[in-house]
Amino acid sequence: MELRLDNYILKAFLASGLLALVMMGLALGLIQLFRYGLSLPQSILLIMAAIAFVLSASFFERYEVGSIMWSLLVSLIVTLMLTLLSEGFIYALTMNRLPWEELLSGLAVSMIVSMTLLNYLKRSLGEIEY
Repeated sequence: MELRLDNYILKAFLASGLLALVMMGLALGLIQLFRYGLSLPQSILLIMAAIAFVLSASFFERYEVGSIMWSLLVSLIVTLMLTLLSEGFIYALTMNRLPWEELLSGLAVSMIVSMTLLNYLKRSLGEIEY
């Protein structure tokens, strides 16, 4: 069996694995945020929000599909996700007591959930196209 990137099984595994890693990062970021508070400086948060706002506003303006309010909403969501991902990364690096069994179990559950979400998204988008 040849490992090419156009292999459907390999693509599905890589997509669910990547989405599972993102989900684990978000979960660890929530743990870090609620246990120890925000470790990123406010200036970093503001610059992430500003960059996300400018990019989303220019995207919506270019394709004429949204407004400034949608840009604000997108920038808030992107900033929150980037903040949680970075907090999760900080939590994973600074906590020496993280048991590998729990992390692997969480990753396995996240992979199952992400494959289910990807399958549902594929079916939903297929129904929209027709």
